[in-house]
Amino acid sequence: MNKKLTAVLCCAATAFACSFGLAACNEKPEETPPPMADYNNVAFDGLDDIIIDRATESFDVMDGVTAVYDFDDDTQENLTEKVRYVLPAAAHVDDGEVTFDECGDYEITYYVNDDKGNHTVAKRTVKVRNMYNCYWVNATLPVLYCALDMVSNDYKSMLVFTRSDTLNIDELDDDRFIYKINGSDDDDFLEAKRRMARIANDDENSYFRLFIGDTLTHLELFSFMQYRVPTSRYEVKLVSDGSLTYCNAFPYRNDGSIEKWNENKNIYNQAVDAAMMGNFVSTGNGQFSITVGDRTIKSSYTKAADMSEMAIIAAQRDNVEMWCGYPETLKSADPKVQAEIDKANMPKMSPDAMYAALTDAQKEKFLKICNLDKATFDKEYFDKDGEYLIITGANPFTSRYFTDAEFAELLERIIADYDGYNILYKPHPSAVEPGDDLPLTKKVLEDNAVKILPGRLPMEVITWVYGDAKLGGFDSSLFMAVPQGNTEFFIAQNADALSVLSKQLYNDGAFGSPKFYWKAA
Repeated sequence: MNKKLTAVLCCAATAFACSFGLAACNEKPEETPPPMADYNNVAFDGLDDIIIDRATESFDVMDGVTAVYDFDDDTQENLTEKVRYVLPAAAHVDDGEVTFDECGDYEITYYVNDDKGNHTVAKRTVKVRNMYNCYWVNATLPVLYCALDMVSNDYKSMLVFTRSDTLNIDELDDDRFIYKINGSDDDDFLEAKRRMARIANDDENSYFRLFIGDTLTHLELFSFMQYRVPTSRYEVKLVSDGSLTYCNAFPYRNDGSIEKWNENKNIYNQAVDAAMMGNFVSTGNGQFSITVGDRTIKSSYTKAADMSEMAIIAAQRDNVEMWCGYPETLKSADPKVQAEIDKANMPKMSPDAMYAALTDAQKEKFLKICNLDKATFDKEYFDKDGEYLIITGANPFTSRYFTDAEFAELLERIIADYDGYNILYKPHPSAVEPGDDLPLTKKVLEDNAVKILPGRLPMEVITWVYGDAKLGGFDSSLFMAVPQGNTEFFIAQNADALSVLSKQLYNDGAFGSPKFYWKAA
């Protein structure tokens, strides 16, 4: 808290409260007089209601709060330094930070006085709750979004991750992480839902933050709604699944797509209504379904994708946000659809920017649970001066891509073009490093002293830590979650062969001027 503001708190609060009835006083409160005409034009900003965890969080009462006076000639005077406030009796101030011992809704009054006694008043509500995170996701990028969030707060948490190789959950505190499963299945998800429901039933002041993949919007229906937890007691973060967010899950780019939008919105709204009314049908083994018209929506955590196109529709609700790195690219040529998209809560959430915003301690914690020991990486992989190039996303040995000989030849061309770089090779997480069954590829890497990075480690994390490293490889979700401008090339025939988002970013210049490498003619 600003020391100047702290110093005036006692006298200003007491005098102001007793005069205008803004806080508890022994005297009968007087009616607050309206501001004089020449002080009506004060506008406060930064006074949105906030939710904090009773056990772990405090807040600076003036952080982000501003006040300006708007003159009739369109000029302004900044009055932020003159803002004072009145805290409720239950609040505690320690070194400028405000805390509350008990859960509840508390009102803080902010005001500005002029030297004539005129004043303007504004209020905000602080909701103090027992906070819980529910990280119920699959796929690499959603898991990383969750990891970035979990190191930024200390809320009690439950994790069910289908990806068993992305995070080291043994690094997570058992007291805080009350349920944590890597490589989870539908039974684990069912157990997590039941635990959430017990907490919600036993503690009326519990409040939940639900993280699910943006293609799995149905999970909210078959968890919080199914267990009758009101929407006022939880919020939903629909985190990007990567390329699916911008491709298969977004069939609204073209003019005339309003029909598809309305069809999906109708299904979504009916599904939400059915869930709110408890119209679930048991399908056995703890699984349920909802029927909407001729569509059956299933509860499966690992397989169902019955509402995969409805994330932006869901994000129109007050308690739902959709997180992705490039919301500005989710545009429609149909003006009616675009008007609907504009109603959605879609803050720009770039994972690399989220990582950069962490404190040093939070970054250290994040890297530890991602199994990246920076000191070891500095010694084993990033131990030379000069620029680095990482050839990444390389899982080419299928009938769709390259033979051993074709890929070895391509690598030789790339290495020759980037002579002078320190070159690293990062296998795709589902692949393994080239072995004896790929003798030509293996020989090219060995002959050129190209070191091979751990295949299971998320490449995104490496790019956030080593932000100057250049990248090139097969088009994948990776290039949607790394620093822009670091992409040197794609292994693709041309820009037209890229995925929808990568092509759009390429056309917008986000990648600069990357090269394209493909099989020799």
